[in-house]
Amino acid sequence: MEAAVHFPDKTKKELGIHKVAVLLFDIEDAKWGDEFTDAVALYISKYLNVKVIEREQLSKVVNEQSFSKTGMIDEQTAVRIGKILGVDALVFGRGSALRKYDIKNSVIPNLVDTVSLKIVQIESGQVIVNARKKPGANWTTFKLTKFIFGLGLIWNREDILVESSEYDFVAENLVQKIVGELR
Repeated sequence: MEAAVHFPDKTKKELGIHKVAVLLFDIEDAKWGDEFTDAVALYISKYLNVKVIEREQLSKVVNEQSFSKTGMIDEQTAVRIGKILGVDALVFGRGSALRKYDIKNSVIPNLVDTVSLKIVQIESGQVIVNARKKPGANWTTFKLTKFIFGLGLIWNREDILVESSEYDFVAENLVQKIVGELR
């Protein structure tokens, strides 16, 4: 996972945001984009210590103003939505689901193949954060240790791929990567 942070004030390592709205992520080939969006909102609130407005309030504005509900929103539209909501920044993104099958040939649900996340600062209209999960497994130190000590017998590469592609894991790690860039 990668993240690039562009600080609005180059003299401070902070984003300068206190209240954000998280738009529905457009996850291609998935029916759980709203759940992924909720996970991103939770981890933003937890790790970035900002207030996240309720999605029902956001949905009402998006519906009333006839903005796209697909997650396909550009920076200018994000600024307009953010001004209406009275937030400092808008979080949105898109991605694609990973189709993996278990031993019974059933699709393993809730897996993210790729996802991109943007945070647009409303005041400037600038993208201040870009984060991305690339395709493939995320080999964290913990997962590498688990694989090595399992000697490849208990945990194989496919297990690590599936575990590191679960949408809660991806959402948390994307936000943690952003937090890491702030330090």
